Amino acid sequence: MEFLNMMGGHSVRLWLAQSTVIFFLVGGVALLAVGISLIINSAGALRFFGNMNRWVSMRGASRSLEIPRDTRQAVQQYRYWLAAIFVAGGVFAVFSLLTQFKASAVVTMLGLESLRPVVALWVIDSVRWMLVAGNLAAVVAGIMLAFFPDAVVALEARGSHWYSERKITKGGDDMNTRLDAWVAVYPRAAGGIIVVFALALIGAFGLILPKLW
Repeated sequence: MEFLNMMGGHSVRLWLAQSTVIFFLVGGVALLAVGISLIINSAGALRFFGNMNRWVSMRGASRSLEIPRDTRQAVQQYRYWLAAIFVAGGVFAVFSLLTQFKASAVVTMLGLESLRPVVALWVIDSVRWMLVAGNLAAVVAGIMLAFFPDAVVALEARGSHWYSERKITKGGDDMNTRLDAWVAVYPRAAGGIIVVFALALIGAFGLILPKLW
């Protein structure tokens, strides 16, 4: 609650606005330097860009995360312990949600007083009953795991499907250098466009700058 109040304070909003303006001003100055270098010294600027270009493949970095790992054997080996945890945790959570839950306290804690009381209480109660249903499902899962392991195995076989993000996004992180090739063919024209855009960026945020200090 204190964190939310702090983030909503005038000083924090002012700091965020100042940081945004400075960020875009620095970016505009950097773009201006790039554009001028392309106009004045095209060969040197293109060599610098060529040395800076590096391709980092997310597919290679996330490869180990995409390998399917079968935990069914471990679950079956420790199924009684897992069942006890599911049942005990689910029963405790359901009991607490039904007997010790205070919607008004949650509304205050989350800072939802700005909403209409009826709407805020409806939202909190809806979440409460969703949690109750989820924990009851955990209790049922624990009982099935302890006394009906074959049924759990059958459910897992029917419900377990592996979807590879690497296959879905294949080709999405391929390096695209068409813009670099165009800049290499027309470096001075590209530099002129960048300079115009940079000046517009510096001018727009430069006008905002005095209003924030």
